Amino acid sequence: MSKTVIEIKNLKKYYGKQRGIEDVSFSVLEEDIFGFIGPNGAGKSTTIRTLLALLKPTSGSATIFGKNCVEHASDIAGDIGYLSGEPSYYENMKAKEFLSYSAELYGKNNSSRLEELAEKLQLDLNRKIEDLSMGNKKRLELYQRFFTPPNFLFWMSLPADWIH
Repeated sequence: MSKTVIEIKNLKKYYGKQRGIEDVSFSVLEEDIFGFIGPNGAGKSTTIRTLLALLKPTSGSATIFGKNCVEHASDIAGDIGYLSGEPSYYENMKAKEFLSYSAELYGKNNSSRLEELAEKLQLDLNRKIEDLSMGNKKRLELYQRFFTPPNFLFWMSLPADWIH
């Protein structure tokens, strides 16, 4: 039997009088692949940012791994990964320099696997980040997020060239 990873009940988020989300309820099981699809302003990002405790809900509840997202944000943070819709980097660094820097931050020495994984992701590590396409910047972000594999991954968008 699968465990519940995310549970949202009657979640609301208002920015003053402006509605962000209203009465959102759903659950995601351990083995599910779950996605938000909707027009701009539908509340997709607001819901995810609320789950990540980047925003405090106006009312309702949200849990990840059975822990309240607001009360246990720091506990949950170590178990989840987040890939933004538009990654932001040190643009003048080369991809390899950025990944080495990130590996040090995570206390990992991934130099032996760096080239192998870059080849699998079709990522030129010798190019400056500012010269990479958006798809390659997303590949770079994906690689960086897996230095310490999360138990759950929030991915804001998928590059069109990855969809087959």
